[in-house]
Amino acid sequence: MEKKEATGAILEGINVYSILRDLARNLWAIALGAIAVGFIMNMIMHARVENSYTTKATFVVTSRTSGSYAYNNLTSASTIATSLSNVLNSNLLKTKVCEDLGVDSFNASMSANVITDTNLMMLSVTSDTPWNTYRITKSVMKNMELLTQHVSSDMMMEILQEPSIPTSSNSLSSIRRQTVKATVYGAIAFTALFVFLSYKKDTVKGEADLEEKLDAECLGELYSYTTGLSIPFVKKNKKNNKLLITEVTAGFEFVERFKKIAARIATEADKKEAKVILVTSVMEHEGKTTIASNVGLALARKSDRVLLVDGDMRRSTMTELFMEEGKKPERSIMDVIEGRCELDEAIVYDRKRKVHLLLNAKSVSNSTDLVSSEAMEKLVSQARESFDYVIIDTPPMSLMADAEVIADLSDLSVLAVKYDFVSARDINDAIDLMRSCRAHFAGCVLNGVRSLPGERRTVVGYGRYSKYGKYGRYGRYGKYGKYGKYGSYGSYGSYGSYGAYGAYGAYGVYGHYGQNDDEIDETEASEE
Repeated sequence: MEKKEATGAILEGINVYSILRDLARNLWAIALGAIAVGFIMNMIMHARVENSYTTKATFVVTSRTSGSYAYNNLTSASTIATSLSNVLNSNLLKTKVCEDLGVDSFNASMSANVITDTNLMMLSVTSDTPWNTYRITKSVMKNMELLTQHVSSDMMMEILQEPSIPTSSNSLSSIRRQTVKATVYGAIAFTALFVFLSYKKDTVKGEADLEEKLDAECLGELYSYTTGLSIPFVKKNKKNNKLLITEVTAGFEFVERFKKIAARIATEADKKEAKVILVTSVMEHEGKTTIASNVGLALARKSDRVLLVDGDMRRSTMTELFMEEGKKPERSIMDVIEGRCELDEAIVYDRKRKVHLLLNAKSVSNSTDLVSSEAMEKLVSQARESFDYVIIDTPPMSLMADAEVIADLSDLSVLAVKYDFVSARDINDAIDLMRSCRAHFAGCVLNGVRSLPGERRTVVGYGRYSKYGKYGRYGRYGKYGKYGKYGSYGSYGSYGSYGAYGAYGAYGVYGHYGQNDDEIDETEASEE
């Protein structure tokens, strides 16, 4: 029973979709590995196997006395082939061939065989080089009359097919077979290796996985639905689909999941008497903006005073989500912080969605300086007094210190965690950092959960808001080196180059998180 339970636990821990996706992503590595194994085997075989070359000549065997009588010819051919095989390997013939070729030793093997049910005999000669093989065969044929006289004076041998210089080694086919076999075994071995690495990969692949690996509570899961294969190098449709629960295209389950997540966050906020809620993530493309926006919209259905703040001043993704394409707000959070207007002048009420918005009009390079200012502290304090809930979207924690600074101004913090994306160790480091701040850490929202058809019912995807999550622009902000290197989630030590993202350039074994928009699956229902 214990063995069965252990086996069942292992099978339950296998996420088939994740393994298949990792295999698809690493097909190039499997192919290269298999080719390398085949190449090495080919080299070994060539080094160990001695090359030999064979050529053949065909003769017609007839009897001088019986003429064309078929039975006698067949019998004669069988008799002469048996006798000739012994003569071919005799010292007499070898000495004669060596004299003809002017060599000291005979380095070839010969055989004579009758083709079944015919009076045709085939002479085969094998030697170490193509030219030697051909010369030896011609010498043997030259002395064929002498040989036939030793075997039988009644037999005649007429040449039907002349020998040719062999072009390929006898061992070549064997080497090819071994090479193909080694390549196949190599592909199997590398496939097994990547399956094992995928299984052992320390990422979060479900709610149970999250609660087991992370020191945090799961506030909810958000699913994605795959409508087809993502084909590399094919330009994808970039029609912007706004992933908001207020859109008419939003599915029932999509809306209900956000309602439940918002309800859990509201319950936690009520316990802590919290109003200012920060939403962030460890890396880009984890869906923090979508989560922050929809949680705010869900809370706005129960409260008239909800403010959504675009606190990501490096990349104004929330602004792109709520504003029409090509439009920008007249007043922004930057105007408030820099003293060009008051808070209430910059806040816009979205009547359609029934939520208040404090958006951003442009990206800036000194965002950490701005959020660390007294003006930002004053802004958050005023918002706390004027609204029931203030939801702030911040940049990813691995890219800059903004999230940590704003967490010290907030009351509650939530971490967006993307399915099978960031290592659990790195997420736990981020959680520890959030817990060291003023804001109470509420838990994580697991985003973009994927499964095979029939494995689990998933939410219908809405495409992807293609402009979201393009954090590649942060690479040019390297001059702000004083804000701490977030590769290890430190404080504000030395911020390093955002282009390299510190130690987080490659998360875990399969860390490919710097991919561009075209490389991200369009059907992720919860991208930035």
